[in-house]
Amino acid sequence: MDLEQLTKHQILLLTLLVSFVTSIATGIVTVSLMDQAPEGVTRVINQIVERTVETVVPDTQGAATATTEKTVVIQQDELVPQSIATVQKSVIRIVREGEGEVLARGVILDQRGLAVTDRAALAAAENRNLEAILYSGERVALTVRDDNAATAAVFIDVNVGTSTGFVQATLTDPAKLTLGQTVLRISGSGSDTVSQGVIAALPAAEGDRQVVEASVASATPGSVLLTIFGEVVGIATPSLSPNNDSYTIITMPSAPATVINTVSSS
Repeated sequence: MDLEQLTKHQILLLTLLVSFVTSIATGIVTVSLMDQAPEGVTRVINQIVERTVETVVPDTQGAATATTEKTVVIQQDELVPQSIATVQKSVIRIVREGEGEVLARGVILDQRGLAVTDRAALAAAENRNLEAILYSGERVALTVRDDNAATAAVFIDVNVGTSTGFVQATLTDPAKLTLGQTVLRISGSGSDTVSQGVIAALPAAEGDRQVVEASVASATPGSVLLTIFGEVVGIATPSLSPNNDSYTIITMPSAPATVINTVSSS
């Protein structure tokens, strides 16, 4: 066939045919490459996250207040770094006095310095001569609470004094955890490392504790598990699992007793 002898109508049809065949070929190649890519690459990163925000608006006459709600749409790849940066300010590294090797991590729960970490890691250090390194780099003393509890996590008092080198964490409501919910983990025996996973099973009663499974693990005791909204779910307690995939859900203690449940991930 001599292309120069084709009519305008025939040239147009030929162009459409070539475009159609090219599109099909491109689709086949793309699908083939995606099938060979690692799971982390194929995951959609730029997800849309909607969150309802309540705002209290004072009445102009001072007699009452009104609450308004609005839905904020956020790109997940923007929300995740913000949440990690926020929780990092609550994370502490626990070391021996004057040393730099991290024995465990922990998270500060209030402005007085109440924190929580892995019990077994501190017991191995005999709960003595320990310091906490705050987010700001300050080294402060800490005291392990003698609560005689049989839990995998232990509360500690960090001597923050008037320091502003930390921020207290916000705890999530365990009852609101959902299957497939994205969770993040801040870990590392030195500088912070981050990993992402999902909740694979909701809490189920096992004796005197609750267990939930997630697809992210940590070998560093006290590593922090959080939601993409920057709410702390719990801390890593490796002694509960040979796969280093156990976490303990954190709830604030009610004096003098402490209330802690466990959460594991696999």
